[in-house]
Amino acid sequence: MSRPALYDAFASLYDLQHRAFLDDLPLYLRLARELGSQARILEIGCGSGRLLLPLVETGYCVVGVDESPAMLEIAHKRLLDLPNVPRSRWLLVRGDARALPLAGVLDLAVIALNTFLHNLTREAQLGMLRSARRSLRTGGWLVVDLPPNDEMAWQPDDGQFRLEATIIDPADGSEIRKYVASRIFWSTQEQELTYRVETRRKASPAQEQLFTIRLRHVFRHEMELLLLQTGFGEPCWYGEYDLSPYQEGSTRMIALAQAV
Repeated sequence: MSRPALYDAFASLYDLQHRAFLDDLPLYLRLARELGSQARILEIGCGSGRLLLPLVETGYCVVGVDESPAMLEIAHKRLLDLPNVPRSRWLLVRGDARALPLAGVLDLAVIALNTFLHNLTREAQLGMLRSARRSLRTGGWLVVDLPPNDEMAWQPDDGQFRLEATIIDPADGSEIRKYVASRIFWSTQEQELTYRVETRRKASPAQEQLFTIRLRHVFRHEMELLLLQTGFGEPCWYGEYDLSPYQEGSTRMIALAQAV
């Protein structure tokens, strides 16, 4: 199954589980405010609109890019439901983030919440960053939100399923249980995640689906070289969404780099 098809398959579940997570939103609002009320924002991997919607509601013009038509359909419906938000304030683009049809017009590019880890090859990593740079004006900013350097060491490596979340779908009252099994491949810096999703509806037998994805983790100095190679200056590093310094024990590893 291709990556877009994979995310199509559980787009609704992803939206139900993650739409309420907004811990990182104040970071992007803070950066946008510093760029001015007319700041134009690009979100690479916008999914179902978790960040895109509140940024648009706040008054910013946002371009959201994603490979999954199902994710974008959810985002589109939610955007249309926003009161008093003009259609001119947002644009959804379906496609590969490495080939964006934008050229030096945006002020801030966001690769949020581990999205960059979906690039499994150096070519894909460089392609996404080059595309982000082409989309930004000189002097614009890129934010990449990554797990900290020691994340892989803390992840399970036994392939055993563990309950990650229990979710009630408000549409029909069904109970969804999401289990995840993790394997680590240190030689390639990859993590394989297999999800088992059990859906229980009243008076119906439980339904089960399996999904598997791979992520390629990236370390701080590796990321610095990737950024320097793709038209960005030396990045600043932060360890939390409040922009406190990156250090031992930080829960996030956030790169803020300027387009040069």
